[in-house]
Amino acid sequence: MFTTLRAKVFVGFLLILLLMVGLGAYAIFSLASLADVTSAALERSAEQSLANTSMYESLVRIDEAELRMLAGDTINAGPALVEEPAQFYHALQNAWHASTPQDSSAKLLNDIEAQWEHYHSHLDFFYGLALHKPVTARRFYEDTLGHEIDTLRSRNLALQEVNFNAFQNAKLQAKDRAKDSTLGVIFVSVFALGAGLVGSYIVSRRTIEPLRELTDSVKELRGGHLDTRIPIHGADEIADLGFEFNRLTERLGEFEALNINEIVREKQKSEAIIESIEDPLLLFDANGRLLHLNRAAEELISVGPIGALGRSLSQLFTNTHIRKDVERAVELAARQLTNAVSESMDGLAALPIVSLPLRNRMRHYRIRVARILAHESVEGILTTNSAAVAGVLVLFTDITHFKELDQMKSDFIAKVSHEFRTPLTSMTMSLDILGDELIGALNREQHEVIDTSKADARRLAKLIRDLLTLSRLENAPSVTNVVEEEIDFGQSVEASVRSMRPLYQERGVLLTLANIASGSFRISQEHLASVLSNLLSNALKYTPSGGTVTISSFWNDSRHELMLAVQDNGVGVAREDHERIFDKFVQIKHPDLSTPGSVGLGLAIVREIAARYDGSVSLESEVGKGSTFTVTFRVERVEKSETVA
Repeated sequence: MFTTLRAKVFVGFLLILLLMVGLGAYAIFSLASLADVTSAALERSAEQSLANTSMYESLVRIDEAELRMLAGDTINAGPALVEEPAQFYHALQNAWHASTPQDSSAKLLNDIEAQWEHYHSHLDFFYGLALHKPVTARRFYEDTLGHEIDTLRSRNLALQEVNFNAFQNAKLQAKDRAKDSTLGVIFVSVFALGAGLVGSYIVSRRTIEPLRELTDSVKELRGGHLDTRIPIHGADEIADLGFEFNRLTERLGEFEALNINEIVREKQKSEAIIESIEDPLLLFDANGRLLHLNRAAEELISVGPIGALGRSLSQLFTNTHIRKDVERAVELAARQLTNAVSESMDGLAALPIVSLPLRNRMRHYRIRVARILAHESVEGILTTNSAAVAGVLVLFTDITHFKELDQMKSDFIAKVSHEFRTPLTSMTMSLDILGDELIGALNREQHEVIDTSKADARRLAKLIRDLLTLSRLENAPSVTNVVEEEIDFGQSVEASVRSMRPLYQERGVLLTLANIASGSFRISQEHLASVLSNLLSNALKYTPSGGTVTISSFWNDSRHELMLAVQDNGVGVAREDHERIFDKFVQIKHPDLSTPGSVGLGLAIVREIAARYDGSVSLESEVGKGSTFTVTFRVERVEKSETVA
């Protein structure tokens, strides 16, 4: 009958409403019956009391009138003897009207009525005697009327006592009736409450039970049990929802089957793509455990491909030096990826390179790190500022061929530079001999030609020194693998500044020091001097007369990084040239300035030296407002106690 959820809920509320109406009706009926009984008893008691009082007062007044008649006051007593008997009789009738045949007062009323009739007959005789024979009337009053009126009074008092007892009985009956009504209301209330609770429980259970089953089924579905089904009871809205839920789980099961097949196909496709990559590739999860590797990577690691799965990066390489090189390269690549090396790094640091022996040949790999981001934050997964990291992909790009070509180029340049060095020195000495006129006098024009030749020779000598320095840096091992000399950083910077200050004074450019880090560090004096020399020379070339160049440094103790910055207010560098300015043989020309003797190797040397210390070089510049070059070295600071020892 009740097929809808609305009807079931309505039945529950209707049951409660009917119980409340029944309880209210019973309470009203009990109160009304109690009021009827109480009001009837009170009315009878009140009428009887009034009637008894009226009869007693009439008897008193009749007795007083008789005494007045005996005293001779017939004028005042006569009317009273005529009127009061009528009042007494009227009150007696009222008493009869207020009583019932079952009342105990009915017998007294019969006695009072019989006694009154006898007394009333003597009263008329007394009235005649009092008018004509006063003495006889007195004896008649004393012998007869006095006794009769006393008897009526005693009967009247007895009637009052009976009425009072009847009133007390009525009051007790009212209390008993009230108690019975209260108990009845309590019983009906308890019954209504119990019936309401039982009915509400039954209705709510029949209504809520399907919802609970639906909730449990949804929880099972969330747990991955796509075969979950809800038993359908009835034809209400919940049954319709259960039917739709079952259809949904059926569709989800179909989609899961399709998705599994699709996932398998995509996995096979991904594995085929990974296997087709010639460069070694390692895939790690968020906890740093190896998930997958391709065939090219199997040759790099020291364990078998099956045993490698689940291991960390440090467990894949048994050689200590190779493991440290790979870990450091991966760490640097990860820091570059998350901009952790420097906020102003601007992508200028080169990707790290590691060299690994493979098949009796040294192979060179540039390491790239890529993050696999998850759409949602999952427990146990590393997080970044924007999204959760589900895995890390490490790609070893084989650059052996390019490294060998670059090595051939560097070797060729180094050999050519070395071969140029000896004849260039001889030519410089010859020009000095000619300029000093040791073999003969020269005129002014000849001196100018010799000075020009000597300047060109110095430029060529500087180019050769730069080429040899760059070649030596590229072929030298990373200085992080050897113990460096200890230098006082502040003194080393001041020494470089003193050597460059005359050139700055000649050009009219102010060279200042600000916030120079104090203490000793493990870093090569030659490397630090070369970095400062190239940065200060570069700043001097592009800062016009009247400008300012400032040197500052900062030590980051938590990251063991020493940062050296050279800031100028010169012409600046365009945004599109920020990256290529650090390449070899690249020189940014400015229409208003000339750079004699420069071939674009200074900044390349600076970046190469910074890379020796796992550092980087960055540039902040704006055209017309100057530039700031910041070099970062990852070095060890030497404590004073250690230095003294």
